[in-house]
This record gives sequence, structure tokens and C-alpha cells, in this order.
Amino acid sequence: MPNKAKSVTIYDVAHLAGVSKSTVSLVLTQSSKVAAKSKQKVLNAIDELGYVYNRDAAAMRSGRSNLVAVVIDDLTNPLMAELAAHLEQQLNSAHFQTIIVSSNNSVERQTSTINNLKEYNVAAFIVCPVANTCALWLDKLASHYNVITLMHEVPYSAAPCVLPDYNKAGHLTTLELLTNTLNTVIFIGDNSQTSKAQAAGFISACEQKKVTEYCVITHAENSVLQAKQLFNETLVNQPHISAVVCANDIIAQGVLAAAPHLLNSIVSCQHVPVRKDLGYTFTCAVLNTQEIAKRSLLVLQEQLQNNTAPVKTLVNVNLQIRETH
Repeated sequence: MPNKAKSVTIYDVAHLAGVSKSTVSLVLTQSSKVAAKSKQKVLNAIDELGYVYNRDAAAMRSGRSNLVAVVIDDLTNPLMAELAAHLEQQLNSAHFQTIIVSSNNSVERQTSTINNLKEYNVAAFIVCPVANTCALWLDKLASHYNVITLMHEVPYSAAPCVLPDYNKAGHLTTLELLTNTLNTVIFIGDNSQTSKAQAAGFISACEQKKVTEYCVITHAENSVLQAKQLFNETLVNQPHISAVVCANDIIAQGVLAAAPHLLNSIVSCQHVPVRKDLGYTFTCAVLNTQEIAKRSLLVLQEQLQNNTAPVKTLVNVNLQIRETH
């Protein structure tokens, strides 16, 4: 028996819906330029006729596929794995096919992976850039492809970026910590742009509360052991530290290991979900990875419709008060 769906054309759909062929095409390509009433007529006609949209053929005609490559810097990080899952869900709901790969925090791996993916005629790259990603390289990529960066900002790049409001995260968590009278307060983070934004929020909160004894210290590696060692060294020179704002839960765990007496005076600017090696939970800023994925899709749709996408999209963060014992 012949496949009825294959014999139905876009002209049949347009005739049944009472609209033009171009209107049907706009609906099929997820355009926002179609009125809701017309869109529903087209969808009803597609359902009644059993029409199947041949996306491969459409991609050949337009020179663009519906494949989106998502390049995550570290899929072993539970937060990034959660983000990848939400991105796939959002993209699939908009009828994009998604391929998710990891660059394993390597600039070389990131470059080679993206170069290989170019062979598949992708519609867009959504990239969580690794540390030391070159802005010139990223802008060159964005001049030939639709590119969106997530979570980490690449300084001086013009590529659209969607990221949490890290500055607000640092500000909110510090304000929560400063509800009590404290002596010396420190921020401990790494050398990333994320940590620098959190530190700026920390400083603004200290100034707002008129705290005079505060400082920012950084380390190269984002690990529990490195944070523990660094904080032990800091305590030698500053034994009167009374509270600590940490860039994330991993650093907070290291600080706690070095100074158990500060259990109730440690906060985290970034919650890391489902880390079994983190024995305590902290008052922290929670990043909404689902909202980040939604905003990323909106930016992508703007790009695909040849509209000007925002250079930077900040996603709100929420403070979560937690018991630490």
C-alpha cells in the first residue's frame, strides 16, 4: 500500500487550510510571523492530511539544516549536564535536532570538535566556552555560523551570550551573610570571568553594608583540595576571618574542610546539584538552567530569522537558604 503521507504536498496543506504556500512554509519553519489563527488552520490541515515535512530536503534547498551542535565544556559537572538536558529538551520542542558533545575543558578539543562538526552543515553552535577561549576565534566562527555562548563570558567577543547574573549571585549571598555583625569577610574563587563577576557583587554588598575589612582571594584550580589548601594558608595570615563567600559549592566544601568552626558562616554563589562528595549544603545562589535553555532558544530563533540578537542576556538567580548541619 502506498504511503499516503508521501503523496501529500505543501500545496495540499495550503489549499485545505485556506492559506498561501508561503504561510504553510513559515509555520513549518517555526516562524513567529504567522498569526495564531492561521497557524492553527495549517496545523489542523497537516494533522488531517497526514503531511510529513521533509526537513532534509528543505535543508538542501535552503542550505541550512535543523541540526544544532551543543558543545559543553564539562559534562561531568552535574550543573552542566543538567543544562545540556534542558537545552536538548528546548531545542527538540522547537523541532531542532541536537547533538551534544564535550570539550573536556580543553581549548584544543573545543576547536577540533567544532571544526569536525562544521562538516555536518549545522544550523547553529551553542557553546559553553572553556577557559582561555580566544575572542577572535569565536568571532570568526560567529561570522560564518549562528553562535551562542552560554554560562561563561568570553571577554571582548561580539557573539551573543546567555549567562546567569553572577554579579547578583555574589551580591545576594553576601548580603545574606552580612545580616550578622562580622569582622573580616573574604571572597574565595578562581581566575574565571564568572568568579570575577561574583567577586564584584561581593564587593558591592560589603560596601552597601559598610564592611571595611574584606578581601578577594583566588586560586587556579576549582577543586575541594585546592580550596582547602589555599584557605589554610590564608588563615595563617588572617586568623580572624569570621565569614567566607565562596564562588561555588565545591570551593565552599574545601573552605569548610579547612575551617569547620565557620560552618554557619560560609555561603556559596553557585549551587552544584547532586555532588555526592559534597557532605554539607550551604546557603547559596541557585542558577535556573531551564530558563537559561529557554533564553538560548529565543536568541537562536532571532538569529535564524535574521533579527539582531542581544549581545548579552542575563538570567536571574535565586537565593536558597539552607541548613548547614
